[in-house]
Amino acid sequence: MPQSPKSQTARLNFTSIVLPLLLAGAVVAYLVWRFLQVYIVNLGGEMEEISRLLRYFAGVLLEFLLVWGLALLNFRFIFLRFAAADSRFKNWYWAWIGVLALLCFAWLEWRTFYEPEFADENVLSTFLLTAFVVAYAYTADYFRTKRAQLALLKDKTVAELNVLKAQIKPHFLFNTMNILYNSAQKHEDEATAKLIFELSQLLRFSIQEAAVEYTSLENELAFLERYIQFQRLRLPQTNNLDIQMEISGQREGAKIAPLLVIPFIENAFQYGISLNEACFIHLKLHVEGQKLSMLLRNSIAPNPEAKSGLGTGIRNSRERLQLLYPQRHHLQIQTSDNIFEVALNINL
Repeated sequence: MPQSPKSQTARLNFTSIVLPLLLAGAVVAYLVWRFLQVYIVNLGGEMEEISRLLRYFAGVLLEFLLVWGLALLNFRFIFLRFAAADSRFKNWYWAWIGVLALLCFAWLEWRTFYEPEFADENVLSTFLLTAFVVAYAYTADYFRTKRAQLALLKDKTVAELNVLKAQIKPHFLFNTMNILYNSAQKHEDEATAKLIFELSQLLRFSIQEAAVEYTSLENELAFLERYIQFQRLRLPQTNNLDIQMEISGQREGAKIAPLLVIPFIENAFQYGISLNEACFIHLKLHVEGQKLSMLLRNSIAPNPEAKSGLGTGIRNSRERLQLLYPQRHHLQIQTSDNIFEVALNINL
């Protein structure tokens, strides 16, 4: 029987927090035992020797805490920003590791008064320190990703339960839209009938595809084209509105998380369309092999902040990309000269 998200989270917390502390405690306890075993027998009650031993042990413990703190700071402020978030910046991270190793070696050399006989020991200590910092970062990132995946699994379970509870609502909605569609056809209002039909197909796809983890790229792109067609039907044909959509490439044989790209296009139509001023939406989406690339540019309509929900869909898509395609996507969003631009690349 598969474990629940709660039990998996508890096991992960034990593995990532309690277990490392137990191991560190065991190492410290072993060092204390060895020091006592070697030195206490020969102390003979001499307080000076006892004080020297305590100072030495305190120094070792302080160095251990400093190294651990350095590894933690490296993970939180350097690794997460340059190595974990985007693979393009990994070279910068390794350059920082090189600088850190150089600084560590320089400090050790200064500490040993640049004596040549300590050079090999300083090189070994630098290597061990650098290896610990790097290993700590990748290990902590592994457990961070696992925790995020468990959180996503929990959210998915709740969402599936909500879908089951609301099954009767789509059935009622589709029946109502069929009535409206038939009524529009009866009154020979073909434009309204077509608009209702396209909307019903969009809703049907959204409900069906939301229940699966991955869908075929062919279905996803067909949904995007249907959504764009629906927007063209509902918007008036004016010279102020420039909509250019180009979806090309091979669609067969690839899968993608459903409804992953549509929030960016929805955002363009919601906040980039103005019926009073010149506006545009330009989309280029191309698929080659297992790589999807999209460039979406749109004008920014006046006072977009007045519309509710600004940025929510994009924020959700950004989080889904980080969880479902870690290290396999690049998303860049920028605004300049009243133009909103989204560049997205995914390795499917």
